[in-house]
Amino acid sequence: MVAVATRASGKKPKKPKRSKKVRKPPKKKAPKKAPATVTSYAPASYWRTAMPSAYELHVIKRLGTGYSTATLAAVRRAGGIDRWFAQQLEPATVPEASIVAAVDAWYAHLRRAPAQKVATNDDGTKMAWQYGLDLANWTVLRRIHSTRAVQETMVDFWTNHLHISTGEDRVYTHQFAYDATIRTHALGRFEDLLVATATHPAMSLYLDNWRSRKNAPNENQGRELLELHTVGTGSGYTEDMVKDSAKILSGYSVRWGDDYEGFYDAANHTTGRVSVLGFTHDNTAADGREVAEAYLRHLANHPATARTVATRLALRFVSDTPSEALVSHLAGVFQDSGTDIKATLRALVAHPEFRGHAGAKVSTPVDDLVATVKALGVTARRPTGDGSFANHLNYAHGGLRLYSWPRPDGAPETNPEWTSAVRMLRSFRMHWNLAGGYYPKTDATFVPARSRVPLASLRFDYYFDHLSRSLLGRRSTARSLQAACLATGLTPSSVITPAHAVGTWMFPHLAAVLLDSPEHVTR
Repeated sequence: MVAVATRASGKKPKKPKRSKKVRKPPKKKAPKKAPATVTSYAPASYWRTAMPSAYELHVIKRLGTGYSTATLAAVRRAGGIDRWFAQQLEPATVPEASIVAAVDAWYAHLRRAPAQKVATNDDGTKMAWQYGLDLANWTVLRRIHSTRAVQETMVDFWTNHLHISTGEDRVYTHQFAYDATIRTHALGRFEDLLVATATHPAMSLYLDNWRSRKNAPNENQGRELLELHTVGTGSGYTEDMVKDSAKILSGYSVRWGDDYEGFYDAANHTTGRVSVLGFTHDNTAADGREVAEAYLRHLANHPATARTVATRLALRFVSDTPSEALVSHLAGVFQDSGTDIKATLRALVAHPEFRGHAGAKVSTPVDDLVATVKALGVTARRPTGDGSFANHLNYAHGGLRLYSWPRPDGAPETNPEWTSAVRMLRSFRMHWNLAGGYYPKTDATFVPARSRVPLASLRFDYYFDHLSRSLLGRRSTARSLQAACLATGLTPSSVITPAHAVGTWMFPHLAAVLLDSPEHVTR
């Protein structure tokens, strides 16, 4: 018991002892003072991360080769997206990146004479399929690094429309020169492009026109010229017209087994009156080149060809279901301008239907590869072996190698062919490999992940939004931030520094959230 003092004792009563089980409530701790870098936590210090408008991003992704901060800077220097596009339509006025000349030098063997290529194929030092692979890698590298993005896009468009597959046994001897021909005319007039490609040795080899003999012309190229490259099957051409088309083209050949050069063989030109969709000619001269050029220009300017080209442009750059109004408008501009490709592209970009279909097209595996490398800022270096970055690009995306579509109609321009589960999984693997610098990694410069953290420290949600702006050209969303938190185990308020794991081994986890998203894989 506790003794209780009485008044009689005159002593002050003692305070009872507290039980050890009774504790004072803990004092509330004062909030920690923010570190010296407190401003880095405030959104205002970080919203400076540049970002294009929705329309700028749309034009860059559809007519260019993918979004990158470097492309946005070029748009700003040009004075806006309209001026940038106008400059891009005149590629000679756009200073080319110095690395493009280096890339050309890495693949100088592509310029070898046809006979030299045959010799290396025969002795095994450089096989036919390797020339095809090198052409594909050279093309992809140009699309990644060139400042003339619209020209590269249109070269890709026309090489697909006027397709020659590297899988054919003989075309490797002339295919690089064929590419150069398309590059020359990619933003010129379609009728000039058609004449140059239809009479090219590569096309003669691919569609067997070089096998034509007098009074026995091979019909393959004459048919594909009508069916695929110009008027299309709905134009009303007949089998007799196909035969006349073959007669007109006979004579364009290749001295296979000799010097392998292209030439005109008048001795094997089939003469006689021809009539194809309003084009008629007596065709009496042994040298039929004048007749062939007139015929090709007639086809190029035919109303049915205008619709073929307009439809394919609309499928590539607008949507899988372009309206009749859009196709008719583009076909009219194409015809009225004398098949001017630039005029037709201007009409396409100015049309409301183009503006209204952002994100409606799925990128092909090659398009995705190019866009991913550009977004991540990976720079190729001179290849030193088969394992080099530059030499493995057409393996990295996991799809068909560029220019290897096996049929003469070119790879599909519509979405369903590029949305299979297998394709998506391969693309996701590609994104991971490139973000981590895992494959292909030899002879390439990757941006260090720690250098992507823009401040000494900042919240994770701000850092993720900075990455989204840098890689995708758009703000992050609540959904993408949630995915990023799940992928990394972080919270929106976690503090990020350059030394944090997201600046080292965890960066691919974060980058994959953005690069695997529809916002990146579509255009």
